[in-house]
Order: sequence, then C-alpha cells, then structure tokens
Amino acid sequence: MNRPVGVVLTAILLGLLAAFLLLGMAFMVLTGFLALHGMAGSQSPSPLPPSLIPILFFGMSLACDALAVWLILTLVGLIRLRSWARYSVLVIAALMAGFGAVSAVTFVAMPFLMPNQPGTEPQTVHAMFFVIAAVYAVFALLGVVLLVYYNFPTTRAIFPQSATLDPPNTSTGRPRPTAVTVISWIYLICGPFSLLYLFLPMPTFLFGFIFSGVKAHVLYIVIALVTVAIGYGLLRLRNSARLAVFWWSAVCPVNILVLLTPWGKRQFNEYMAIVNSFNTRYFPAQPTPTPNFAASPAAIIVFSLMAMVCIGVVLWFLHRHRVAFTPLPSSPLAPGIPEPTVG
Repeated sequence: MNRPVGVVLTAILLGLLAAFLLLGMAFMVLTGFLALHGMAGSQSPSPLPPSLIPILFFGMSLACDALAVWLILTLVGLIRLRSWARYSVLVIAALMAGFGAVSAVTFVAMPFLMPNQPGTEPQTVHAMFFVIAAVYAVFALLGVVLLVYYNFPTTRAIFPQSATLDPPNTSTGRPRPTAVTVISWIYLICGPFSLLYLFLPMPTFLFGFIFSGVKAHVLYIVIALVTVAIGYGLLRLRNSARLAVFWWSAVCPVNILVLLTPWGKRQFNEYMAIVNSFNTRYFPAQPTPTPNFAASPAAIIVFSLMAMVCIGVVLWFLHRHRVAFTPLPSSPLAPGIPEPTVG
C-alpha cells in the first residue's frame, strides 16, 4: 500500500537524526583515541585514572550508537507499517518535545542568569542564545507534531494491529493506553543512562547532601534500578508502579525547597566548589575564568521548575488513565449455565 506523506517524512527525519548520531559517534571515537594518545606520555600527578577522558568519549560514542540503531530500526518498522514502530515514534517524539522544550527555555534564560563578560556585547550574546533557543524550539515543535499526527485515528488505522484472542500482556487484563506505553518506554530507556555517571568521579547533590566516591556510584545504580523498575511496572499496568511515579516525582520539589534554605545554599556552593576542583584537573586555568551560570541555586531552581512541568504532564496522563491500572472485573456467567459446585 502507498505510505502517507507524513509517514514518509517521518522516516526521512529519523534517517537524518540517525546519520547525525553516527557522525557524533565517529567524532567521539576519534576524540577518544586522540585523548588516549595524548595522555599516554602525561606525567602530571592526579588521583584520577589517566584513561578517564577516553573512557568517557568511548562511552558517549556507544550511547550515540545505541540511539542511532534505535532510530534505524524504527525507520525500517515504519516503512513496513509495523504497529510497534508507531509506538517507537511516539516515544521518540515525546523525548524530542521534552528535550527541545527544556533546552529552548534554558538558552532563553541563560543571558539573564550569566553575568556580563568584559569585552563582549550583551546584544550579540543574547541574539546568539536566542537563535540556539529557536533551533531547539523547532525541534520540540517537530516532536509535538509527531505526537499529534501518530495519535490521529486515521494514522492509527494505517498500522494494522495483531489480531489475537489472547488477553493483553498486562497485570490487569486491560489494554495499555498509548500514553502509558510511551511513558513506560521513556523510563526504560532513560534509566540505564544513569549508569554512565559510574565512569565519572564527580560527586552528586541530593536533598542538600553531597555524595562522592562509592556513595555517588551506589546512588546512580539505585536511580537506574528504580527507574527501570517503574518503567517495567508501567508496561505491565501495575498500580504500584503508577503510585511510585508520584512518590518518585517528589524528589524535584523537595530539592527546590532545600535549595531555598540557607543550609541548602551553603551545601550547594560547597558542591560546586568540589565540581570546579575536578574541572581544573582537566582544563587549564584561564586568566579570566568564565563564571558558571549553573553554579547558582537560582539556576538550579529554574531548571527544576522546567522539569516539574514535564513531570506534571506525566502525572496527569497517569491520573487520567488510572482505570487501566485496576483489574478487569470478571465477566458474569452466561444465562443458563449453572455455577460450578464444590466437590
């Protein structure tokens, strides 16, 4: 059958994104080899492993490769009009919309959070950030368009569903709503990416406490395991997973409340001082270092508020489809069929 124009354009978009990721993978691999070669003869004292930077670049190249493979498989399934490809496009579109929107707002807020640098024109800096924000806004708009297009009844009808008399593979016996499927796969995909921080010696900040070394690595592992468990539970329509999302989402506002306290501000400033000390080991000190706009609690609060908007959308969908997480009532016995007797 002839593919609709929207499906063909989506396949082209996925192909371009996959090509961009493959180029990024090649750049990361090349940079990793160059860093490995450049650090081979380095004798500068450092408590960190000398091969840390190559490992980071190789790890990022694997992440780009995995995302490119995902896009290519989705592209092939989309051309073949497979029903799973439609769900995959919805997950990709949701990630595009969320990442693009957060990035656009971030670059709009950057000029107001960063102090003016000597020798630079504020108008030029603002224009540059606004152009980058516009690019991310277009990226987010594409994600929204895909979400809307692939939820049209006419578009859903293009992808044939597998005809089966078996009940859905869920704990409740009910069919899984599309929004819940997209949210569950976002959790399943984003969870393992927390493990990338295991290669970093950087500390982490949570509820005003600073975790470093083994404690930070354990925290990243816990975050990855909890996120994957929630995603799998949502995929099976387990109500405990739905409730866990509400509890898990409380982390963001609690962090904001902690940062508003004097103790939280002091702890965050100490955390950023530790982070900057790690950065100076890899990057040469500049005579006039550029202030880090993200080194202030106000910037973290702005970013957390943007994250809370995305979290609110997820919670709204889970609340709206809460009936799907309740067991399907058993059908009454047909008329004329006596109830089975015991014994």
